[in-house]
Amino acid sequence: MSQTCEVGEWLAFDGGLEVLVEDLEPFAPTHLDRDHQDGDTYVRFTVCARNTSPRARKAMRAHRREHPRAPAPSGDLSEAARTRMIEKRAAERVQAAKKARAAVRMEVEARVQLWADEVRAHRTHDPEQSILAGLHTTVPRRRTRKATYAFRVPADSLDHVRVVIVPSVNDRLQEEAEWTAEVEAPDDALLDDSLPRDDDTDDGAAEASEEETEARQPSFRERRQNKRDHRRQQIKSTNGAVL
Repeated sequence: MSQTCEVGEWLAFDGGLEVLVEDLEPFAPTHLDRDHQDGDTYVRFTVCARNTSPRARKAMRAHRREHPRAPAPSGDLSEAARTRMIEKRAAERVQAAKKARAAVRMEVEARVQLWADEVRAHRTHDPEQSILAGLHTTVPRRRTRKATYAFRVPADSLDHVRVVIVPSVNDRLQEEAEWTAEVEAPDDALLDDSLPRDDDTDDGAAEASEEETEARQPSFRERRQNKRDHRRQQIKSTNGAVL
């Protein structure tokens, strides 16, 4: 069963990771999506990931308290069985130590979705407003990292918004969690009719790239090769040699 809370509250996951969703609000993108329809609303929010894991030594002390060292095997066990038990206990301690050390610097990723009235919103990006790849970073112990997400919500679907996040810590998926909120309808002037669409910007970028390619200066290797070819042509025309 997934964890549920309201926007602005922290949720704790296994291993010392805590996640927060905040600042959920409508905004005006730099460019409208290609599939933008009249009445669609653009919503953005911030996802914060905080590493609250203890130090590795403290985590190992807690592990030893929960898993006290068992007495040496005795009885009618064979030598092979006694060896397997000892190796199993040693492997458990090694795995616990690796987990404690890895938690000090978490590799955190997040799969983020936004649902509005049971309709999945379309994620959008806006590099000019620092809305890019999302949360994919290293979080040291006692530090917090943030990422901004943006989604295009269909018209009249802001009454019940759910942000669903499935975090991953050191390549291990955590349980699903969701944050609920009610977003106020934005003012009609938020989205100006003059905002360009992505397809228009793509055409402009293509034209700009073609102009840049035409105006591009030859590289150092190209200039050097051109000089060699020119020198060979001079020698060939002067001496009649075939090079």
